[in-house]
Amino acid sequence: MLPEMTEAEFALFVQYFTRKVGITIPEHKRAGFGRKVAGRMEGLGFSSYVSYYRFMKSQEGADELDFLVNHVTIDMSRFFRGERQLAHFGDSVVPELASKLRGTRKLRVWSAGCARGQEPYTVAMILAERAREVFTWDFKILATDIDSDSLSAAAAGLYGPETAGEVPPELLDRYFSRPRNAGNKPYRIRAILRNRVSFRKLNLLETPYPIRGPFSVILCRNVMIYFDTATRKIIVSEFHRLLADGGFLLLGSTESLFGVDDRFILSGQAIYRKAPGR
Repeated sequence: MLPEMTEAEFALFVQYFTRKVGITIPEHKRAGFGRKVAGRMEGLGFSSYVSYYRFMKSQEGADELDFLVNHVTIDMSRFFRGERQLAHFGDSVVPELASKLRGTRKLRVWSAGCARGQEPYTVAMILAERAREVFTWDFKILATDIDSDSLSAAAAGLYGPETAGEVPPELLDRYFSRPRNAGNKPYRIRAILRNRVSFRKLNLLETPYPIRGPFSVILCRNVMIYFDTATRKIIVSEFHRLLADGGFLLLGSTESLFGVDDRFILSGQAIYRKAPGR
């Protein structure tokens, strides 16, 4: 059994993670992080954290960063997370978008840091309920994450029994099916939503993003809390570039653009609007 990761060893990995993917891991999570790294090391036959670290940085170990990102990043989410914000989004933002875009009949939404897909599918349900006409439009949701395992799960659209406690019963009946022999994943997103969402791997640190805008809505909720202020400024600047004038940026309930970017106007609980002409 490998010894506990030391403070110096932890610092090596954290510095590399921060430089490559922007993720900062606090000291109080060192033990848990170390256990996950140790499990991978034992599988590969490494007995030293430093030797594994060197391997990860080598050409031969080029895939190790992706593997660790998939296993140490937090991808927990749920349907309709942040109910108050989503209620405001459905009551105020969606009707405005439906009215504004009725002429072009084109709507683009981006869910950045989508984890296992609950967020983009939730947004699709809200749009379907509040502005059914958009499902006759050129309407697409782009969902991105750095975790390829999470993206695979999201694209499959299969979810466990906890879904019944997260999604209102009428929406569960309308937008989910219960496939046979699904085991512990008894609910599947119906094609009417699944076909509107595309999933792509994206590292938010690798700018400029290889994405075509403009988007009417960008969601990046509970993601930037893992980045420092300098990194947040880079990410938000890219969001600004890719948002349409007057487009909306939704952050997590504890996140703010204060001291990050002044080209947005607060229009709801952690809902910002791109100021026209800025």
